[in-house]
Parts: sequence; structure tokens; C-alpha cells
Amino acid sequence: MRAAMLSAAELLAGLVGIPSVNPLLPGATPDDDERRVAAFLADYLRAEGVDAELQEVKDGRCNVVARIARAGEADDAVVMLTGHMDTYPAGGPHAAYQAVVKDGMLYGRGSADAKGVLAAMTTAFLTAARAEHRRETHLVATLDEECLMLGVKALAALQVRPTLAITGEPSNLIPVVTQKGIVRGSWRVSGPAAHAAYPTEKTAITEAARLVEAVGVLNRRYAGQPPAPMLGAPTVTVTRIASDGGMNLAAREVVVWFDGRFLPEATPPSEAGGRAFARQVDRDLRTLIDTDFVMDELTFVSPPNAADVDTPLVAEFLGHVRQVAGRCEPEGFSYGSEAGVLASFADAALVFGPGDARFSHAWEEGVPLAELDAATEIFRRLLTPSPLEN
Repeated sequence: MRAAMLSAAELLAGLVGIPSVNPLLPGATPDDDERRVAAFLADYLRAEGVDAELQEVKDGRCNVVARIARAGEADDAVVMLTGHMDTYPAGGPHAAYQAVVKDGMLYGRGSADAKGVLAAMTTAFLTAARAEHRRETHLVATLDEECLMLGVKALAALQVRPTLAITGEPSNLIPVVTQKGIVRGSWRVSGPAAHAAYPTEKTAITEAARLVEAVGVLNRRYAGQPPAPMLGAPTVTVTRIASDGGMNLAAREVVVWFDGRFLPEATPPSEAGGRAFARQVDRDLRTLIDTDFVMDELTFVSPPNAADVDTPLVAEFLGHVRQVAGRCEPEGFSYGSEAGVLASFADAALVFGPGDARFSHAWEEGVPLAELDAATEIFRRLLTPSPLEN
């Protein structure tokens, strides 16, 4: 006889107890990655009678992919639920690799971002697997969301076209139906060599300072344009600066790294939109300054997302949120998530989950147990509609 299925809180405690730090993050050790969590989750799904596969993405790091077929009188909609396994390194005692339950919260690294929603999704998925009426559903635990999003980008190879894809992030049970895309790269600024004993007015440093100032002007120009609903204006942020200057030598080259957040395009989301935005930023800067700089190859592009809230399955999901959580006011955000990549092969994508994004990567990280249970119920209702609802 099959043992009783774990509750979402019990499953979350088990996931928190397995370190899964993204190996590309500062502070990661050579042993860090998501493999142990992937194995744990795949074994758990199989023990519950669901086929689960490990989709290798890079260097032995794998997504966990599981599917349940449509059953009963459910419609032919296809749902994909994704939650990422990777986390930042541990923080304080309430952001360690051991679950702590206190005052209605479950604390631990990854509890909010994003093992909590992954536990809710998995619990609802397994409940649906036992249901008489259920939609075709694909559950995916992804790797590398925190850095390069390699895991979600690999899902296109599954050749699944979801009607609705939901990626899990802490959103306080508020559906996030639109988000900015992200593009990251750098500019290289050149200048003449100079010794401090014989200073020159124009150096790579002074020219880089002009470039940084121009970025501020550009942001003010973008802010003056008509804002996008829920998102506002595109932005460009200078994140790091480095040079080859010495103690008494002016730099000949300065590298200025940037992070741009751009708006959804009119066409289906793709990385091409981010590259086009970066080129536009480059052109706009050149209208402001005559500094000698070049833009390097981009290091990261994540597409934006915009879901139509009037499409039937999106509207149904929002209704479940309203019924269970007691409120539903969809929002947009400027953070990164897997939704833009999912929208490139799904009919619609959005972000949703329990917990507060302010806990992400923080010294203290936790998720309200009431929100965890509510998210589980919302996902269950989406996956197991009553025949009368179809």
C-alpha cells in the first residue's frame, strides 16, 4: 500500500535540507549544484507512481521533468508548472539548510526562492495524478534560474506547447502577468596612456565617467516616454567598473558593465528583443557623447513577458486565486524570472507563488505556511477542474 503523500510543508522541509547552491554564484564551492535535489525530487515522484525523467542540461546538471496525462472529462488544455531548484548560499540561522518552523513561517535557504512554490506545485501535481478528472500537466524542476536560466531554455527541446505555463517565484500569491526583459553586457572605453607625473585631461577614466553620466541622462529620457502598463519605463543600470590603471598610471581601458531592463515587444518574446534594445541603448548613448567606446558581446538575455488576462485559462487561474486567496490584482515586475522564456513556446505564461520576494537571497528567508497551503490549493484547482467547469 502506498504511503501517505507528503504535505507541501513536509516536502519543502526536505528540499530545504538539501543544499542546491548555483555553482556560478559568488560563495559557491566546487561541490555546489542542484544534482542532489534533482535526484531527491525525481525519486519522490517515482515513489508516488509518476514517471519522472532527468533532462541533462550541462555538466551533469539536470532538470526534473514529469508528466500526467489528461483524464476523465477535463478539457484539452495543457499546463506546465516550473520551479527552480538552485539557490544562493546560506545566510543566517533562518536561511540555512535546515527548515525552522516558527510563528506560522517555514524558514530556510530556498524556502521562498523558490523551493516553497516548487513544493506547492509538486503536491498539487501528485494530487492531480490521483484525480478522476485532470488536465495534461507537465511539472518541471529547473536548474540555473539564478544565473543563466539554462534549465528553462532547455525545455523547448521537449516540444510541448502549453496552453498556460506558470513559473514559481515568491509573489505573495499575486499573479505577475507581465515583466521586463533583462539584457546584460559591457562597454569598453579607451584612452591614452599617461603617467600621473604628466597628467592629461582626457583618459579612459574620464571618458568612462562621461559614459556613466550619459546613462543617467538616457534613463531620464526613457522615463519621459509613455510608460508601459504595470511596468513603467525601460532602464539601464551601471553595475560594475574595472580598469587596467595602476598606482600612478592612468588606465588605457575601462570596462563598464550594465544591466538593462526592457519592455515586452509586440511580437512573441525572444532574445532578439533584448539584443535590439541593447543596440538601441548603444545608439542613444552615441547621440549624447562622442566618447570612444565599444559594446562587447552580451553576456545574458532574458525575454520579457506579457500575458493576456482575458484568455480563458489565464482568466480561470486568476479566478482560482481570487477564490482561495480572497483577492486577485494582477501585477507586473522588473525582476528576472523564467516566464519570458516560457512564453516563447507557451500560449501564455505568468509568475506566481507564496512568499515575499524581499526574502530572496536574504540573510533571513522564509515563507508563510498559510500561503504555501493556499498556493497548493490554487494549483490543484487549476489541474483538476470539475467537469461542470469545462
